Amino acid sequence: MSAYALIGEGNLREAKTILEDALTDDLDNHDLVFAASCCSFWNDTIERLPSLDSFEQGESLINHWRRFKLRLEREESPLEQTVYAFRKKVFTTALEQYGKNLDKADKLFHSEICRKIGFCYKQLGDFETALGYMQEAYSAVEGRADILAEMADCYDLCGEDKSSRVLFREAFFLDPQKVDLSFLESPLIGKLTALVTEKGLSGAELLEWIPVYGTIFRVFNVKRKLKPQEIGRLKQDIYAKENEMKDPNNNLALIKPRLLNMYFWLVDYCELAQESYAKIQETLLKIKLLDKNIYMLYTGNI
Repeated sequence: MSAYALIGEGNLREAKTILEDALTDDLDNHDLVFAASCCSFWNDTIERLPSLDSFEQGESLINHWRRFKLRLEREESPLEQTVYAFRKKVFTTALEQYGKNLDKADKLFHSEICRKIGFCYKQLGDFETALGYMQEAYSAVEGRADILAEMADCYDLCGEDKSSRVLFREAFFLDPQKVDLSFLESPLIGKLTALVTEKGLSGAELLEWIPVYGTIFRVFNVKRKLKPQEIGRLKQDIYAKENEMKDPNNNLALIKPRLLNMYFWLVDYCELAQESYAKIQETLLKIKLLDKNIYMLYTGNI
């Protein structure tokens, strides 16, 4: 039996033995070294699975995959066949284990399970099925930025650009800190993230500036008209953030981009609702006072 077949069965010890035996005849073979090291990396996690309940098995696999991705980023030339073998094993197993919890009654838990199942299907390349589960997750518990971002990711991977743009815009408006960039595979958000990273931003600040530059670079350019209760809430949130900006003890580096994005949404609302020119100018002045450079970039686009 080949090493890859054994990986598919979860028998990583035997797979590693076969790979190491092959290495004795070809010590400089990078692909064999890489495959054997992957077996070592995953072995303990895979062997520990039977001791966990079904949900914990899924969580353990996904959490370890996050660490595996970081390892791959440091690898000079990872062998795609090996990465695919582990991807298929990890997410097929996680999908099976999460599926055992699908009928649980709790609405919040059901939403989370649907999101995780959708995520597994996305990792396995079945984007349409993934989207269906993401939509079910969101219908169970609305207002979750993480689910909207995953839906946007799936739409982009399915080639539905307009839907992807509007949902990414929505997700980053609701709460940028809830969006997990490490698991998004959309070329659209990947290019935008790279552009914002080039400005020296990272971590929490990067997440807050993505919607700002998403507007500047016309990535988040598909807009919708806010409902009356939404515009009321937006104005309240703007007032609260403006007060937070006055207190130097607050983290202004995070508040500033969040407030800028709120101003962008307010300008969009005024334009779509055909509000007076004076109201638009009032908000533009606030943007200018908050960040003159962003104001110049923004007004050059509207």
